[in-house]
Amino acid sequence: MDRKDFLSSIGFSAAGIIMAVCLGGCKNDSGGPVVDFTFDLNDPAYAALANAGGYVYKNGVVIAKTTTGNIVAVSKACTHEGADVQYQSNGNRFYCPRHGAAFSTSGNVTNGPASTNLKSYTVIVNGNSVRISG
Repeated sequence: MDRKDFLSSIGFSAAGIIMAVCLGGCKNDSGGPVVDFTFDLNDPAYAALANAGGYVYKNGVVIAKTTTGNIVAVSKACTHEGADVQYQSNGNRFYCPRHGAAFSTSGNVTNGPASTNLKSYTVIVNGNSVRISG
């Protein structure tokens, strides 16, 4: 193999690696992280959940207490560009501050530019113990 063939081979290999990384990193999906954790509502880290409209982030999930008092959990990364979504009690929705995408409390897209739903997690409340899984 001469120098030209060697450099050409290296260039194609590098381009293939870069393309694979970019395509994997640019993919938008609502897969969200697989989670299974429990927390105590009395823990000061979850004080925001004492009131309707409060929310917290944990393990790639946003957990919110809705205006009706239910605790819901969805993946925190917006499916449009990955910014952290926030719970907005005035609209009873999850909202992405980067480009205005909005999602219902079950994670369904209600306003673009996102076109893929957020992953919704199972929430089981037993007294002060809350389990998030899915």
